[in-house]
Amino acid sequence: MGQVSQHFQPPLYWQQFEDLTQAAVEWVYDCPHADKIGRPGQAQSGVDVHAGRTRAGAVGVQCKRLDDLDENNQPLPGGPITRKILFEEVDKARQFMPELDLWILATTAKRDARIQKIARELDAKHRKAGLFEVKLWFWDDYVAFLNCYSDLQRGYYADVVQLRAPRDQDLVILETIATAFHRPALRDSLHVEQPDDLLVALRDTLKALRTGQLVDRQSRHVIRKAVGGWRALHDPLWRSRLQVIDETLDRTRQGLIEGLQDGRLDRSGQFMVIRDPSLRNDLEQGRRECLRQLNDVLSLAGLSRI
Repeated sequence: MGQVSQHFQPPLYWQQFEDLTQAAVEWVYDCPHADKIGRPGQAQSGVDVHAGRTRAGAVGVQCKRLDDLDENNQPLPGGPITRKILFEEVDKARQFMPELDLWILATTAKRDARIQKIARELDAKHRKAGLFEVKLWFWDDYVAFLNCYSDLQRGYYADVVQLRAPRDQDLVILETIATAFHRPALRDSLHVEQPDDLLVALRDTLKALRTGQLVDRQSRHVIRKAVGGWRALHDPLWRSRLQVIDETLDRTRQGLIEGLQDGRLDRSGQFMVIRDPSLRNDLEQGRRECLRQLNDVLSLAGLSRI
């Protein structure tokens, strides 16, 4: 009988992702200890985690950061890998001393066949030139590691995610939704917004509310996931508040669509012009009300307000 694989949530915080990566390197490459290099913001020559003596030689891992910051002003983990990012980080890693035998760029994003192909081609060039191997770790790889190594899995749950009770799961969902709402489209003045961009932002925020999946604006890859969205919340008060936010945000999105269709709202260069004061008021009030309601729930949960 085959083994049933378990799904795991990606870490919500940068420190958790880096800690998990450090432990994964130790288990995957059978080494007693891997070191974290420097701290966020320091120049690290393309390496966050280093293990000098492994069965693969000297291993270095660069953990992909997001531009958004958590409540401690630390970069959030994960995000899609682009060709530009890959080549920039490889260039940095070539400067790392002592020289590496294997370099890995790690992310909480899902696997991407296009960037995998680019990485394979870069790896082949490196091998030919006598340089370090190049690999990618996606969240799918971390899930495989967690299912293969029971001790890593126990450490992940106990020390990284710490999901021991329904309230812990609720906090994961709320923090993911809060990240989705932490965007200029829900805070900036409407006159500086572009209608199509605003529609995408509202749609993506609704998706995060309803499914717990937060997608990257450019690549459309899921970069954070809390299964179930607001309907999976155990706390009935929080669930009812999030339902109201869902309904309010959906009305705001519908108002924007209708305004574009009937001419009350129009595009002007990169921005939009709202000819109907009532529509402007509805859109502004809808956005403000969603943020107010969400901040109330975040405060009740003991989380940082947006």
